[in-house]
Amino acid sequence: MKVHELVASFGRAGESANPMDAVREILESLRGRVEALESLLDYISGTGGNAGQLFYRSPQVTLLKVCFPVGRRTPPHNHGTWATILQLSGEEKNTLYERENGKLRRAGEATLTRGEILTIPSETVHVVQCRSSAPATGLHVYGGDIFTLERRMWNPETLEEHALDWPLYEKFAQTASKAANAPLEG
Repeated sequence: MKVHELVASFGRAGESANPMDAVREILESLRGRVEALESLLDYISGTGGNAGQLFYRSPQVTLLKVCFPVGRRTPPHNHGTWATILQLSGEEKNTLYERENGKLRRAGEATLTRGEILTIPSETVHVVQCRSSAPATGLHVYGGDIFTLERRMWNPETLEEHALDWPLYEKFAQTASKAANAPLEG
């Protein structure tokens, strides 16, 4: 498998009648080849915000290799579209939220380890936390161009909603990483 073949398969999936399911099907087929996939994507650092994680972007689909450092927790945020993740290494906990009457309500959680897949519907808000002693790395596939979609984030202390703003997001992530739990948890 080569990067251009991987990109072409996701590009076709993004143009299909049901792109989220088509992407999930591709990721399911890659579950047994996580080590090879990890090696293939080794040239991408996976850090430094979305721009440092990107390896393909189109109006239909965006591909990122995302690496969460040890102890990192994001603020609650959405993607403005669906997302599907194949965990390549480490352990990533996702705390999932639904919006109810303008507020966030905890809806569940999913912890991913190597080879596990999580599909996140477009209306879902989540918090990601690296729970392993090594960075948590995953192949993240989004429906659409994640750089142009309207996205939202929430202050992890007050749950006040904001438009996505990367400098403020980083400040919120630092606050979230110091907290004992994700918002509305425990």
